[in-house]
This record gives sequence, structure tokens and C-alpha cells, in this order.
Amino acid sequence: MLNILIAALLFQPFSMPPRTALENPATVTPVPKKLAKDYDKLWNRFLKARGKDDEKILKDAGKLLQKNPGFSQVLMISAYIDLYSNRVPEAEAKLEKVLGPDPKNKIALSYLADFAFAREDYSRSSDLYSRLMESDPTRTDVETRRQKALLLATEDLIRSASRAEMENRLAQAESLYQHALQIAPKEPSLHDRLGDLYARQKKYDPALSEFRKARDLGGASDDLDRRIAEVLATQGKTDEARAILESLKKAGGADAALEAKLSELEDIGRWGQDLSTFRKIQAEPELTRAELSALIVRYFPQVSDFRRTPAVMTDIQDSWARAEIQTVVGIGLIELLPNHTFQPSEPVTRGEFAKILARLSRLLRVPAPAAPPIPTADVGSSNALYRDVQLVLGIGLMNLDDSGSFNINDRVPGENAVRSIEKLLELSR
Repeated sequence: MLNILIAALLFQPFSMPPRTALENPATVTPVPKKLAKDYDKLWNRFLKARGKDDEKILKDAGKLLQKNPGFSQVLMISAYIDLYSNRVPEAEAKLEKVLGPDPKNKIALSYLADFAFAREDYSRSSDLYSRLMESDPTRTDVETRRQKALLLATEDLIRSASRAEMENRLAQAESLYQHALQIAPKEPSLHDRLGDLYARQKKYDPALSEFRKARDLGGASDDLDRRIAEVLATQGKTDEARAILESLKKAGGADAALEAKLSELEDIGRWGQDLSTFRKIQAEPELTRAELSALIVRYFPQVSDFRRTPAVMTDIQDSWARAEIQTVVGIGLIELLPNHTFQPSEPVTRGEFAKILARLSRLLRVPAPAAPPIPTADVGSSNALYRDVQLVLGIGLMNLDDSGSFNINDRVPGENAVRSIEKLLELSR
């Protein structure tokens, strides 16, 4: 984008006009009355000179400056002579001296801005052109030059920042990008680059801020959304990251690597030091009632806030999932056996799993499917589990086998249980 804009702007190279076309420094900064006669005489001599007399004029100007060190108008004449003699560095030094006591001198600002541009000091040139426009609003021609200087300054800073990044001078690269943003604060690509640099340095808060600015200024993109989600995930803001990831999925922009990273972070957030227990549950060929209780409470911690009915259980004192079992029994998700035992190590059947998932989905207010019932070869409408089976099938928590059977007495592998729980979590969001 910057290159296109630069190409569209034209810049006329610096050249000296005829002497009679030069602006008299006295019209910009009035000369004190006591010095007016000497100044006018020097100015007229300068206008009539044709090069051979310039050195004598310079000497006379020097004498005047010795007597009157702040005589900036004479210093300007001296600078003009240097320019006609192609002594640009000398002229530039004198013009800088003029700006000291007279920072708004439009003649000095104009020449110095052009000099800075010519030597490719675009940042300095841009600043001087801006000051010139403030000093002399009638100079409408300056805006084009200022814009080009701005763009070239930004491009130069970007190149320097990229080089610093490649050479692992990250602090310098950061400073250069920030400088570029002072010049072009609404350029989304700059915010994007700075965000990447912050992320590389593990400065996640500023990285997220820059990525969001890039998105606001340049519009949404899958790539930018992925990076925002990755930073959020790294910060532990898994819910926000998951929302972005789900949006990407719906738009066909899924990211398997980011999905895996986010899932891992979510697992760590749920299980903490018990992560090995979760991995064991995932690998179980048959899920137990204790393991199902733990899955429910870890994935849906809000169930602990539901109203509970106290229950007497005689066999959970030594269970690693005692607290989770008390929760799921208390809110009515899993029933006790008639003898007041829970039987934590007893495998869960598909029928029991369907009943528990159905109850949990209703507690979480997951909308029931509006589609007609799904034909099941082994669970008819008279079966006590029919309504629950239809619910979990309808919202995609469980599936039929190839023959169309639900197989209510089969056991539930841990991996399948986790997949169903995670699907319900997604629906509950």
C-alpha cells in the first residue's frame, strides 16, 4: 500500500531560481531600523551580482554579522550565495543557525526540508515540511512533498526494523516500528508487524493490543484472527480464544495446530496437577462412574452451584473422585443404587451415559432438536431411555452403529466419553 501511494506522488527536485525571484529575508523577518540601510545595500548588491562579486559580498556580510551576531537576514543572504556556488553543506549550516532564534522562518524551513529530502532523511524532511505548513499556510504545494516524505520515512523505518528483526536486534526493531507508527498511526500493516514482534518477545498484552488495532483498521482476516486467538490462548484466556476458533471453523478457516494447542491449554486449566488422571480417563477402554463424575464437574464447574440434595453414600470414602461424586449425585445427574452405594469403579453403559448426558444438557439449557425422531433399531418409543437417547442423538452427542442400533448395554470408551462431553460444552456455549 505504501509503495502504491509513493508512486502516485511526484516530487520536483531542488533547484535555485533566478536571484530576482528569491524571497527577501527582510519580508519574512523585519530588519531593525538602525540596520535597515546596511541590509538594503547588501541585498541590492546581491541581486545585481553575477557570481564574481559574491565573495566580496560574503566578506561584507561576515563583517556585519561580527558586529550583529543575531542578524539572521544577513545570514540568509550568505546562505543564498553558498547555494548559488553549490556549497550546500555550508548553506544548510547557516540556515540551521537562522532557525535557532527564528524557528518559524519559512525560507529556512523550505530549503532545509528540501535538503533533508534530497539526502533521504525523510523523517527530518517530513517534520520540516509540517513546520513550514504551520508557518506559511499559503504554501499549498508543500502538502504533496510532506506526504511523500512521510511515506518514504515510514518505508525506510520499516526496512530498518525488518533488518533489525532478522539480526535479532529486537529492542531496536520495536523502537523503529513505534517510530513508524508515530508517522502513520492508521497503517494496519505496521500494527500487525509490531504485534508479531511483541509476541516473539512474549509481550502478550501489547501484542494483543496491536493485533486488535490492525484488525480494526484493516478489517478482519483469518490469519489475524488466528494470531489473536493464539495470544489469548497463551495468556490462558481460553474462552475468548475458543470463541474465535469456533468462528473460524464456521467460516472454513479451521487451524488444527491452534486447535490442539488450545485443547491442551484447556485441559491444563481444568485438571491442573491432575492432568495425568485425565489422560488415563481418555485411554480407558471402559469409562467408570467415578471417571464420568470427574469429567462432568471438571468440564462444567458451574454445576457445583446448582441446588443439591444431601445423599448418604456408603462406598465413596476412599474414592479419588469423592467430591465430584457428591456433586453429581446431589444435583440428580447420576443416581445411587438402592443399597445407598455409588459403585465408583462400575463401568458406565451407553444407556446410562445417554441418560446422564440428556439430564446435563437440560440443566445447561441446551436447545432440544426440532427434527423428527431418529429411527433406532434397538430402542423403541416404549423404552424408558427412548426420550434421552433421541435427545443425545439429535444434538450429536452420541451416534448409532452401522446397523442403526444404539446398543444401550455396551460400555463407553474414555475417548468417546471425552468427545461427547466436549461436544456438549461447545453446544452449551
